[in-house]
Amino acid sequence: MGAELPTNFSPDYVVVPGQHLAAALATRGMSQAELAVRIGRPQKTINEIVKGKAAITPDTALQLERALGISARTWNGLEANYQLQLAEQRDRARLEAYADWAERLPLAELRKRGHIPQTDSKVELVRRCLKFFGIDSPESLPASSTVASFRQSPAFEPDDLAMCAWLRLGELEAESMECAPYDRARFRSLLDGLRALTREVDLQKVKRMLQNDCRKYGVAVCFTTELRHTHVSGAARWIAPDKAMIQLSCRYKSDDHFWFTFFHECGHIILHGKKEGFLEGRGASTREEEEANDFAANHLIPRQALLNLMRERPLSEERLVGFAEQVGVAPGIVVGQLQKRKRLVQVTPLNKLKRFSFDLAAI
Repeated sequence: MGAELPTNFSPDYVVVPGQHLAAALATRGMSQAELAVRIGRPQKTINEIVKGKAAITPDTALQLERALGISARTWNGLEANYQLQLAEQRDRARLEAYADWAERLPLAELRKRGHIPQTDSKVELVRRCLKFFGIDSPESLPASSTVASFRQSPAFEPDDLAMCAWLRLGELEAESMECAPYDRARFRSLLDGLRALTREVDLQKVKRMLQNDCRKYGVAVCFTTELRHTHVSGAARWIAPDKAMIQLSCRYKSDDHFWFTFFHECGHIILHGKKEGFLEGRGASTREEEEANDFAANHLIPRQALLNLMRERPLSEERLVGFAEQVGVAPGIVVGQLQKRKRLVQVTPLNKLKRFSFDLAAI
């Protein structure tokens, strides 16, 4: 039996398997014509294999094993390595064209968060960015408007790539969270109890309870600090048939904004099922957004109770605190809902009832 040929090296140049065949023939003092006779193939076929114009097929590999004593597995490995090298050359040329796309991503922020390692190679940078998104080309990256219904400020035009990166960060976190299969009825019932959590002062406890309780009914709650140029508060989508996710940025840092956004996204999950593509429309009102807004408002404060409060004059701090305790929510939420309905101005001494620095994404 002849010596085996190496198959486990990775040269930076393309190695034609026929070169190994030519070397094996030379070692044995065998001509291409003699080999052709031994394996019953035309001499032209042997010559084309040597020149790299024809591939070593599995059938040919078995014949070479019998004629030369080098295993068919070795020949197949050499051919596979050769074809892979050719594919890598083509892929490198393809990836070079995506360099500008990769450099438009929020690389500094993604590196800071440990997702895109530093590299001096543009091609390697593209590879790492594609790996981050779990795609093969930028064309496979869905527009942010097709992957989630997200709450964002109408005062800004978000950067699509930054938005997609932010959504991907949440997706990666949600994929790592184990959740029970989604149970719509039980998840909806859970929300009634979560209203009381708005009064909890320990933010770590709030975050832990939100995630643990929602996970029991198939909803992964993720906290992802916003990336620059996204101006996004939250997103809701399905990452599996029986697993939904809610992603929150806590960008406004106040309890009234946070809780309204959370219940808004819950509204999308409960009311709009598993369809994709429903969204706010960059600040524009849609039926689904209005439904989610109503869902959030009514879950935080019963509608009739809030309407009754709005008729009162004046609205003192003491009255708002008492009302908040009566309906079981934090006082800041009452202030926020009254401001949303223009019963209170945005700049009011009653803003002190809100809790600022309410940033669960920073914990």
